[in-house]
Amino acid sequence: MIDTHCHILPGVDDGPSSMEGAIRMAKAAVGEGIQTVIATPHHATKRYANAAGKIRRRVAALNLRLKKSGIPLNVLPGQEFRLTDSFRAEHRAGRLQTLAGSRYLLVELPARGVPGCFNDFVSYMKKHGIHPVIAHPERNLGIIRNPDQVRRWIEEDGVRLQATTQSLAGLFGKEVQQTAFYLCGKRWIHLIGSDAHNLQRRNFFTKEGHEAIERLCGSSYLDTLRQHAVQLILGGNIGNAHI
Repeated sequence: MIDTHCHILPGVDDGPSSMEGAIRMAKAAVGEGIQTVIATPHHATKRYANAAGKIRRRVAALNLRLKKSGIPLNVLPGQEFRLTDSFRAEHRAGRLQTLAGSRYLLVELPARGVPGCFNDFVSYMKKHGIHPVIAHPERNLGIIRNPDQVRRWIEEDGVRLQATTQSLAGLFGKEVQQTAFYLCGKRWIHLIGSDAHNLQRRNFFTKEGHEAIERLCGSSYLDTLRQHAVQLILGGNIGNAHI
């Protein structure tokens, strides 16, 4: 199993503060049946700056420690880029890190709504061969109020959506959970990640999230989401799950 959204790198954001904490998370991931994790530290927020080069160095160090500790988990570089007007400068400076070096960039929208720069951002990234993957769209107030708007993003702009197991498990409340269910029911979700930050409240919730999708949409859709993750790390394309 592949987790395409995880804050496992130590000492870089609001994930584990130490290598020991990261190792504990790695052991828990393996216990959940996860073999590969894409490390997605926050970048370009008011508190955190994690450019591509720094992420790749930290991923290499973590993989070395995992190997020495005999923990069968492979960590790949990624990033959770907070969308602001700075996206052009971030891209030109080489600070953006796509998911596992693919053509897909994990993007976090401001919680209160879809920013005015979103369409320009999508067009710019499309021009440069990069497809945005919207992290936990079910937690965005603009999408909660109007979830059907994402259909155009998907079909016309090649945007992809990633729900989180935490939302599906109800960690962020009923409204967020129901929005996640709605997006999955429409087959507008393309990836599922944990967004795990620690082993307390922000744990993996892999079993709970996957069971929710299977219960709501059937095992074939869950298999499709898992296959999308495989295609992602292999450098392939993620198709429209709802077609």
